[in-house]
Amino acid sequence: MSLKILVILACVPLYVTNSFCDKIISAKSENAFNYIYNCFKFLLCSICVIPMFFLDTMLGFTWGSFVCGCACAVMYAVSKTVMLKGYEATSVAFMTLCHSSGMIVPCVLGHFLWAEKLTVLSVSGIIITIIAVLLLKDSKKRQTPFGKNGIFYGLIIFLTSAGVMITQKLMGIYFPEENIGLYNFYSFFVAALILCMFISPKQIRSSTKADKKSIGVCALCSAISLSIISFVMTNLASSVPSVILFPLFNGLGIILVCIGSVFAFKEKLNAKKITGLILGILGLLLINF
Repeated sequence: MSLKILVILACVPLYVTNSFCDKIISAKSENAFNYIYNCFKFLLCSICVIPMFFLDTMLGFTWGSFVCGCACAVMYAVSKTVMLKGYEATSVAFMTLCHSSGMIVPCVLGHFLWAEKLTVLSVSGIIITIIAVLLLKDSKKRQTPFGKNGIFYGLIIFLTSAGVMITQKLMGIYFPEENIGLYNFYSFFVAALILCMFISPKQIRSSTKADKKSIGVCALCSAISLSIISFVMTNLASSVPSVILFPLFNGLGIILVCIGSVFAFKEKLNAKKITGLILGILGLLLINF
């Protein structure tokens, strides 16, 4: 288990890279290029995972990897689309809270369906980590009052975030003999096909050469990071309890993103963020106690 924990920790810098690339593009023209960026990123991801096909002995078509991959693709596409709507109807902090809270679902399912141990300390650690995420998420955007639509968007983000982790778990547990590289290909390529329907010609025409260069570089860096993360997490899902795998990776990743943003994006490390960092570390310690 200790070796697997080290593998998870080794993937955390990739989480930071992916988050920084997303942050750079989302800051351009108030998310005007997000659909183009995400579509291109997922397309590049599907190309990046092709060499991973040959790491498994099973290379032919199998239903398990296809169904799980397409299900994950729908989760990715819906999450990326609804997240933008949620930013407009609610706030970045609320949508981030809903997204991070999704890791509760596979942890609870792991306890009841896959006999994974879920202690009181672990549950407390997950809750504290989610609170820390909310404190760490900084948004300079206007906080918009929201009603039923905002809650609805938040619920969708919560479920799609959980859905991605659950499909990784299902693939790792029930289809360990099938090709994980193919599963990742389906999840990225189908997501790119879905997202391309949201791109308008006006968005492409309005982008400058500098915008296209930024989108291309960030999409490539993010794609390489995300494809490796997805491959590793799916492989570990069958042997690492959900209560360790998802909170450790996502929680520690967000903490490092917050620290890195202080230096990379000149963000202020205020009292709220310092409190979030302390709570995040405490939550992760409780989860792994």
